[in-house]
Amino acid sequence: MSATHAINPLRNKLRKELRARRRDLSTSYKHFASNRITRLLMRSGWLIRGARIAIYLATPEELNLKPLIALAKRRGCTFFVPHIINARRRQMMFYRFDDESQLITHRWGIRQLATAAKPIPTRLLDVALIPTVGFDDRGHRLGMGGGFYDRHFSYATRARNHKPVLIGVAFACQKISAIDSQPHDIQLDAIVTENGLTQF
Repeated sequence: MSATHAINPLRNKLRKELRARRRDLSTSYKHFASNRITRLLMRSGWLIRGARIAIYLATPEELNLKPLIALAKRRGCTFFVPHIINARRRQMMFYRFDDESQLITHRWGIRQLATAAKPIPTRLLDVALIPTVGFDDRGHRLGMGGGFYDRHFSYATRARNHKPVLIGVAFACQKISAIDSQPHDIQLDAIVTENGLTQF
């Protein structure tokens, strides 16, 4: 594990607490939240026709993006999902995803493509919807701890026009008062929950 992502006991304790919160949500509430977030994002002005969107393939405890994908696809948006290319170095790239894509589960628990062809350069993505374990009012994000998203979406890899827009996706119960942001942590441009969409 790299020095920048060394084990932090306090952060790991917080992750466990926040993950327990979202696991305790009922199936019906998760369904409601997914549909609510879909409506908010479809009205956000970011998911325009032809937009190239980085998404995640949700685990059972994460907020499901399937309703959003279905509607945005009708709008002509294209989707790209993460694929781990070097677990030791915490490196991933994004590859085109469609209804015919075959999926596997990586040992890190990330669902990804069984085979991947040519990745999309990060600067060509318009929007990135990022799974989020915890967040605060300042756009600080707590992830699962692997550092894949932080490394991939570091400001050095983003285009000069600030693309892609980084939008954290979470349930409202995952909000906390403050996250002690580290130098390697990415800063979100917005967070969306069932309670609303906030830009930073």
